[in-house]
Amino acid sequence: MQIQPLTSNQSSEENLFDSFVIENLKSFDELIEIYKTYKQNNSDKTIILTLDDLGQAEYTSGHSINSNDLDETEGYDLSGLDKSCFEDGEHLGYLSTPSEFFIRKENLLKQAKGIDFASVCERKLTIDEAEILILEKVNRTPLDYLDEQVILKIVPVEKPYEGICGFPNGYFESDLNPFENYALAKHLFEKYNFELFGIGASLLGFFRNEKLEENKTKELISDLSKLYNTNETAFDKFFEIIKSNNYLFLKYCEYLEE
Repeated sequence: MQIQPLTSNQSSEENLFDSFVIENLKSFDELIEIYKTYKQNNSDKTIILTLDDLGQAEYTSGHSINSNDLDETEGYDLSGLDKSCFEDGEHLGYLSTPSEFFIRKENLLKQAKGIDFASVCERKLTIDEAEILILEKVNRTPLDYLDEQVILKIVPVEKPYEGICGFPNGYFESDLNPFENYALAKHLFEKYNFELFGIGASLLGFFRNEKLEENKTKELISDLSKLYNTNETAFDKFFEIIKSNNYLFLKYCEYLEE
């Protein structure tokens, strides 16, 4: 396993916070240990890892940022920004330094207001039998579905669900958008103490320090059936998967492919 700082030639992502590239992972447990270590060493921030299909996830994140005006500077006081943000006294027009991250965060949080779990369920996201089988596999053997490169992002926010500010995703009209993913992550944290720890092109990853209690697992199955607009029996096998693990992977896209 190797961890190195992310450089500008490895990603088109703007330098709003520190990021690291993880390669040659031997197991998913190894990745979780990295997550926990960085979380402990950055207790005032949130750690977000990229998951499936890094290239696609970065592509859709970029488009999601642009289409939702998440980097729009109008209305913000720019006087305290880094001098490198300006050219001939004018802002460059894009975010490029940690001093500007608050703009991304505030733009996302403003648009997420009024969106809750019930609103997310109203999107009528569906899941068929084939997708449930894939999701079961993802939750049993997560490493098989991660990209060969994983980016670890140290996002300057306090709440785990605010970590989506560091990698907003959900671009296609039939997917959950960044604000709905935020609301979903907030719901899972506040009700089940599941922390959003990963975002991919199709998947969201959640982690909790201990396994979920049986009564809470039943409640979670009920919530998943509402989220995907199906009946609880569709997630019969998920009951044991959730009980056995302290992590959870869910899809936020219209259709999940293996």
